[in-house]
Amino acid sequence: MENLLNQGVGLALFGMVTVFSFLTLLILATRLMSFLVSQIDSEEESVLVDEDSLPDSSPPIAVIAAAVTYYLSKKQS
Repeated sequence: MENLLNQGVGLALFGMVTVFSFLTLLILATRLMSFLVSQIDSEEESVLVDEDSLPDSSPPIAVIAAAVTYYLSKKQS
């Protein structure tokens, strides 16, 4: 009976060490990838957009009013 208990404890310790090692390697790999991505990202230049060259983004009031009028006329009939 004692031999079986020792085998169980040994197997449990082996499993815990295996899981701990795998998780440690996973954390190290994630940190390495994060470092590499941040290095690659910092090498790229930021593209600045001139706000004056952008089209007017205000909503077209006439189109919205026509859509609401159309919706209300369909709803009433």
